[in-house]
Amino acid sequence: MTQCDLANAPAVHLDIEPFAVACAPQLDRSPLAVPGICFNSACARAFSPARAWQVYCCESCRRFGEREMRKVGHMAAPALLAWRLGKYETQDAARRDLSRAARRWVGHLQSAWLRDRQRRAAG
Repeated sequence: MTQCDLANAPAVHLDIEPFAVACAPQLDRSPLAVPGICFNSACARAFSPARAWQVYCCESCRRFGEREMRKVGHMAAPALLAWRLGKYETQDAARRDLSRAARRWVGHLQSAWLRDRQRRAAG
């Protein structure tokens, strides 16, 4: 088996509570989505949620939201890993520099994503 033959390799399994569960009290006080307003910033249509946790008005908007989160997640993952790898580094100056650069880049990504969502919401 070569190093790139990973067809039968175990998948990544992170045993951690979802953000919505771990931060439920905080999200209750300051929700990311306005209840009854579609979380798809390009839609933002008012709707009557069938469940308390529903944030999208329809299946199409939910799928769009999944794609958006996946795309941003794929962009952020390497930087988040680099940031954390060097966060407590005491010996390797290059790793500390990479960690700081990754932290700055994540901030830039967050700002760009928010601006893009605001632009789409403005229509």
